[in-house]
Amino acid sequence: MVPDGWKFETLNDVGKVTSGGTPSKANLTYWENGAIPWVRTTEVQNCIISANDVHIFITELGLKNSSAKLFPVGTILLAMIGQGKTRGQVALLNFEACTNQNCAAIIFKDGLNSEFFFNYLLTQYENIRNLSNSAGQSNLSGKLIKSIQVPVPPLQEQQKIAKILSTWDKAISTTERLIDNSKQQKKALMQQLLTGKKRLLGEGGERFVGEWETVMIGNILLIGGGKDYKHLDSGDIPVYGSGGHMLNVSEYLHDGESVCIGRKGTIDQPMYLTGKFWTVDTLFYTHSFTNSLPQFIYQCFLTVRWRKYSEASGVPSLSKSIIEKIKIKLPSLVEQKTIAAVLTNADKEIELLE
Repeated sequence: MVPDGWKFETLNDVGKVTSGGTPSKANLTYWENGAIPWVRTTEVQNCIISANDVHIFITELGLKNSSAKLFPVGTILLAMIGQGKTRGQVALLNFEACTNQNCAAIIFKDGLNSEFFFNYLLTQYENIRNLSNSAGQSNLSGKLIKSIQVPVPPLQEQQKIAKILSTWDKAISTTERLIDNSKQQKKALMQQLLTGKKRLLGEGGERFVGEWETVMIGNILLIGGGKDYKHLDSGDIPVYGSGGHMLNVSEYLHDGESVCIGRKGTIDQPMYLTGKFWTVDTLFYTHSFTNSLPQFIYQCFLTVRWRKYSEASGVPSLSKSIIEKIKIKLPSLVEQKTIAAVLTNADKEIELLE
């Protein structure tokens, strides 16, 4: 079923399906000082490709003396061959470029909006990947690609749909840049504040002073080990492993603030938890803090290069004794609280954007 005014046609019906080519690598005049962008399948990653994304170029001579073709703006490239998840991915050209023979190039007829069809093909990634020439072959062929069915609404509707989706793409890109910027700012703050290079102002408006104390983690807190939960009933107490939240049970292992670190598996992603919770044996939790605040310790844990302390050559693993010997710097409790508040606010800003 399609809306009134829509119809389904094949890619071969709505455009020309062809492929690229590769100039001879033995002839340097086809490649040296080239200015024509040449897109590889590795750059076809379900995206809109810009000129900055291309790093290989061919010459006019290379284009003339090979099966390579110069495709116009609005051409959709579809990876027919590729390792991993490459096969079946698409890219929309927003500049003129060539591609190799492992990519199909779809040039749409006049009166059609290529951005609309690009977005539709994004939704068909898994279906396209499942196409194959014959048993035992996973590569796609031009014949298969030509047969792919696409919806064709009236042009005005194609344009409106494409514009709406483009607006969302721009909003997502903007938010992703904001998240990256916020993370970089948080990282810079941590480097300054958790080393004492930059001192904040206290409640009285005066900058903190005094030396920080270097301590071993084992001297300021206790480390608890997780336990099996399978004997427990279902409930509302969260259970955590080194990979994060797993499920909820009826009893708790600890109640209060804690900084957790993976014992095995994911050992480099500390978690700050508060309230009642249970941890499995792949996750350590901390408690009984002395002259230290859990939120400050959490921020310190984020700066530790945990994988450096792994005791296994295979699956990363940490031991309680290794963690206890790691040294960190501690200011006064008042300064810890002030630093933790600043860094926690930065975390909340990032979480809000995400």
